[in-house]
Amino acid sequence: MITKFVAHPQIDFPASFWENPVTMPKAVIHIADSVLDQTFEAGDLLAEIVLAAGVLFDRPCAGRGTCGKCRMQVQGKLSDPSPAELKKLFAQDLAQGMRLSCQARALTDLEITVAHSAVITDKIFSAGLDLARISGDLGLAIDLGSTTVGAFLADLETGRALAGFAVLNRQTAHGAEIISRLALAEREPETLANLARASIHEAVAGLQLPAAALARIRRAVLVGNTAMHHLLLGLPVENLVRSPFTPAQKEARSGPGSILGNGFPSDLQVRFPPLIGGFVGSDALACLLYFGFDQVGAPEAALDLGTNGEVMLTDGKRILAASAAAGPAFEGINIACGMRALPGAIVRAFGKDGGLELETLAGVPAQGIAGSGLISLAPTLRGLGYLAGSGNLTQPSPVGARHALPLRLEGEGKARKLWLTEQVYLSQSDVRELQKAKAAVRAALDILLQKLSLEPEDLRRVILTGSFGGRVPVEDALALGLLPRIEPVRVKSIPNGAGLGAALMLRQNNFKRAEKLARRAEHVELNRDPEFQERFIQAMALP
Repeated sequence: MITKFVAHPQIDFPASFWENPVTMPKAVIHIADSVLDQTFEAGDLLAEIVLAAGVLFDRPCAGRGTCGKCRMQVQGKLSDPSPAELKKLFAQDLAQGMRLSCQARALTDLEITVAHSAVITDKIFSAGLDLARISGDLGLAIDLGSTTVGAFLADLETGRALAGFAVLNRQTAHGAEIISRLALAEREPETLANLARASIHEAVAGLQLPAAALARIRRAVLVGNTAMHHLLLGLPVENLVRSPFTPAQKEARSGPGSILGNGFPSDLQVRFPPLIGGFVGSDALACLLYFGFDQVGAPEAALDLGTNGEVMLTDGKRILAASAAAGPAFEGINIACGMRALPGAIVRAFGKDGGLELETLAGVPAQGIAGSGLISLAPTLRGLGYLAGSGNLTQPSPVGARHALPLRLEGEGKARKLWLTEQVYLSQSDVRELQKAKAAVRAALDILLQKLSLEPEDLRRVILTGSFGGRVPVEDALALGLLPRIEPVRVKSIPNGAGLGAALMLRQNNFKRAEKLARRAEHVELNRDPEFQERFIQAMALP
């Protein structure tokens, strides 16, 4: 196959390269146990080549070269390392063929090794499922999250979830933050919609349902925040990227199975519950339904924590909801050594004998820091004296460190690094990212409490939920100051509030109840609240 070549800036091709057109170069891509072939045009970015092959990988900064997470090992001729690569990669990394896929351009045939990416999530549950014993029709509940996409098989008559599975949202290859994706959607609206459909297919496939069970699925309900809702349905997103951040449409919608992509039956009825307002979408509505905020009759709060967080509060009569732009720090993104919940991720930290003890996922040596590990590290390091209340990394006095080697602190100011192991460190910028995420959520909750004239001790129950929130140990959330000082016994972790609420909505009576809840819930626009900035700054402090 002969192709014309398109010149790329900052790449100096030899004259002979342009004089002799050749067959398109090919990349051999290794990921896990799979090997893929992908042709490309000389000068294409590694990221473009790997994405074209259908491979999912992390690119939280949307290709700006600032996160350093899209590194891949490459054999073959590439463009010279960019300034961003020289900043993010060590000399030994470059010597071993490691490059940032959003910066390096391919010049000849390549062999690319991509780190396997996966998400470990509490949405996975199917032990002991015996569909033969469950009569009647089935339904699908889909939680289209910014980071993970969960699919739940449910009994259509009761709305009870029977099995669940979740995958990484393929949209994350275009940025961890919502705004990056909305900017792309204004230029290429179908790109993100197709990636959402592909993620939904993967999540449903993960349920491993037999053909007989698939044939019994009659209805699906899909929930998500306002951005995910609009991106999937192809609705205009212009008003979501600029104040006052209003949805193009809030009302409930329905359509055929083809809305979710090819492979779903055309007679499948897909329902999209209404949105509450702003970035508070139908996923928050599903949480309100599942937690019974319209029936509790007493003060309760719920925090759906993830890349896009929602804070919900009731005094037993009024229901308030707000979106807290926590960013992706809770997911281990925008953190120098951050990683998702994979083996080797630090998930807890403890002070022991004056030193630091780390707990990693699967008990293997530490490879990076997960979001829960970040939340646990801050109060632990604060107690050990390595972290000041302002969030500055500091060197503690040697008192009490007799039984453990002190941690190594290097650099000054913004360049400070605290080495937790020989390979993993916490940077000053990491602490700031955590402080901002924590402050956004805490300030939102404090403002909602004030609007309903409630004190923290008035809360009968506080629920932590979401792909991240449902896994945060209560004691760590309290120690960080993410939650106000309340009795730990009042705080409950429920991982899948949105997905389980969507399952309930498969029943017609519950869907109507959710529509009433959407009309009743009051959307609080924090960006217009004069006290938000002051409370945000106050909440930056570490207890």
